[in-house]
Amino acid sequence: MLDVIDILQDSKWKAIFLDKVKEIQNDTHHNKSNYDDIEQRLDKYECFNIVVDNGVLNAFSGLYSGGIYPPGTVRALDRTYYFNWKNVRSDLYPDRQYATLHMWPYQVKKAKELGFKAVFFSIQNPKKRRIFTRQAGRMNPSPIVLPALNNTCRLINGKVNQEPVCWQNVAVHKFDESFEFKLPEMEISDYEEKYKDIKTIR
Repeated sequence: MLDVIDILQDSKWKAIFLDKVKEIQNDTHHNKSNYDDIEQRLDKYECFNIVVDNGVLNAFSGLYSGGIYPPGTVRALDRTYYFNWKNVRSDLYPDRQYATLHMWPYQVKKAKELGFKAVFFSIQNPKKRRIFTRQAGRMNPSPIVLPALNNTCRLINGKVNQEPVCWQNVAVHKFDESFEFKLPEMEISDYEEKYKDIKTIR
């Protein structure tokens, strides 16, 4: 049986999570440094989900605003991680699409309950756009993939952070269609030109 649990509301699973997340430090995952501060960051989430399959903690992600995004906007699937990522090909094993099929609908529902106007998720690197678009197409409710890249990082001294990883593929689901989604944007062709001499981003 698969369960999606908000550990901000479940102290038992929160303790289990905080113990297990330490394993990432010894992992070979290319983004493992993203999780160094996860314990300190937890209280800033609107909700923080784990996916538990027959008692085994397999994945996690959070619904995050953190004062980074414009009013009414919140980010889903923030810091997504699969503990069994080496053995998971979600295209081959649909039941392991933890983020797409399980955490996304939970977090979208939570975002609506909290009064947000739009919820988005993102992935870095324009080269992953085809995979990203397929992922968005499997989601329910279905988000719209935006045509340009958007900057998902915190402003630095009031200016847009120009680190390449900040410019990401973004898909948005609006609860209010009249709501204007406002994140800094850059055309993919401009990104490719600007960062052509930068080592490929995974």
